[in-house]
Order: sequence, then structure tokens, then C-alpha cells
Amino acid sequence: MIKKVQILAIPGVQLLDVSGPLDVFAEVNQQLGRSIYQLEVLAWQDMTIVTSSGVGLLATALMTDRPDQPVDTFLVAGAPDIARFTPPSLLVDLIKQRALQSQRFGSVCTGALLLAATGLLDGHRVTTHWAIADTLCKGYPGVQVDADAIYIAEGPLRTAAGVTSGLDLALMMVEEDMGREVAMSVAAQLVMFFKRPGGQMQFSRLGRTSLSGRSALQDLQRWVTGNLPQVFSVQLMAEHMGISSRHLSRLFTQELGISPGEWLEQEKISHARFMLESSTLTPKQIAAQCGYSSIDILRRAFYRQLNTSPAQYRKYFQGKTAPHQAE
Repeated sequence: MIKKVQILAIPGVQLLDVSGPLDVFAEVNQQLGRSIYQLEVLAWQDMTIVTSSGVGLLATALMTDRPDQPVDTFLVAGAPDIARFTPPSLLVDLIKQRALQSQRFGSVCTGALLLAATGLLDGHRVTTHWAIADTLCKGYPGVQVDADAIYIAEGPLRTAAGVTSGLDLALMMVEEDMGREVAMSVAAQLVMFFKRPGGQMQFSRLGRTSLSGRSALQDLQRWVTGNLPQVFSVQLMAEHMGISSRHLSRLFTQELGISPGEWLEQEKISHARFMLESSTLTPKQIAAQCGYSSIDILRRAFYRQLNTSPAQYRKYFQGKTAPHQAE
């Protein structure tokens, strides 16, 4: 039985958000020598869609064409400027209608913002590109956003993090439909991970935590970032300010929305990332530079923050070969 896959592409869509998932499904057809998936690109108004790269994409149909026809998979692709796009109420209604009539539905990258406008994400755990996760949280407080996940499947809902993760999401759906062996064969042919290690926050380029909150906290943050090797605990932070740890926790929660322990760990891991990318220091040396007494403690913190190991992170992101050392 042929499975129909439809992807909505709005003007300014990220081309890879559309072509990536479609190529995964198309590879199944290629490998099996028959049409398992019927692939369609949907447009809102014009059949020719100008993508964010300037390349024109020719749609198969308009959203207003046969809106009540059920499909197997319906996805909303993202666009770099989608946060500034105010969807017409008719488009929102059409997206919701098509999603509810699909066996499974979801979004790729920033398409989650458009799908959230339908209300279908309320009460559900979803992911989106790390750079707009906060925008999604603030705009739709009823949505549970996991900013680190590569993709999430919850009931009929499927969401992918950002751009290339649309391929990961499509591969997961191929595994659902056709089994593990077919999905692994597709991954091999497309030269991609069958299961990508780590989460998307390892790719975040937000950099060091910005200074925020009242001036006293900003002074503390500057002191911590300048003395990371010596700052082992929240107690030392509190002593530097001349207040109790409990009072410091209240200040951080009120001003920054996180605990001082969480902020300190984020700062240490941010510094560790910088050194893994730009230096040839061993993991043990980096742990000491970040104020950790052992590489094991650094590794556990790294997994908590990025869902990957320091060695794996360095392998991905360092331009030059670092000295080999076991973790």
C-alpha cells in the first residue's frame, strides 16, 4: 500500500527542511524498486516557492486542494524568518485540519512555530531548532519544549530539531514503517548516522552565558568566569557575595530563573567546549581548568548538558588533531 507524505513549504522555506526528509523517503523507493512513498510538496498560495537560499521549489499542490483528503504523514517545514511570519487564520485552520486527518503529523526545525499556532502542540513534548526554542516556549507556554532532542515522537506527533535533523526524523519514520534493516540500509546509502549520537545542544553556538540580573549578580558572574579553576561550589559563590547559599539560590531563581548550581555547571561546560575546540589540552587538564577535580566529573556534567562525551565533542568540532587520551 502506497504511503502518502506531504510537506508544507511556506515562502522563504529552508530548502533542506523539505528536500532532506523527502530524499530519505525517496531512497526507500529506490532501494526496494517500487513506490512505497508518494511524495508531495504543498504550497500556501503560489505553486512556485522561493526558498531562503533563493532557489525556486515547485509545489505539487496547494493547501486548499483537497484539504479533507487523509494522508499518512504531514509535516510543516521551517523557514529562517518564520518567527516574523504571521500565518493567516485560514492557513492555520488548513494545517490543523490536514494534521488531524493524517496518521502522523509534525514539523521540521522552525516549522514547530507554525504548527504550534494550531494548538495541536499544547500539552505535548516537542523539539525545534535550539535557536528558537525560547521563542516557542514564550509564545506557546502550553508546549513542553525539549531544546536538546534531535527528534521526538509522541503519539501521532513527530517533531525534529533543526535542518539536517529532518533527515533523522524521516529515517525514524522509515524504521517505523519498514523496519530496522531497511532504515539502516537507507542511512548507509545517504552516508548518515542511523542513530545520531548526542543531542542538538552540542551544536549550539550561543557561546558563554550572558551576564544578566541585578548588578550584584553580574559582579559575581564576572568573578566566577574569571576564576573557574578555583570555583568548586555554590558555597564559594555565596561566600564571595557575603550571603548564605540559600539567599544566593533565591536571587538566582528570581533574577535568572535557574539555580546557581545550574548556572555554574553551564558556565563550566561552556568553557570546556571552548577548550576542546581550540586547544590540545588533555581532557584531564581541561577538567582542572574548569574547576572539576576529575575527568569523570567533567564527563558526567558534559552528558547532562549536551548528551555526549568530551572526547566525542572534540572529535566533531576540533579542526586539528588533539592528543589521544582515554576518557
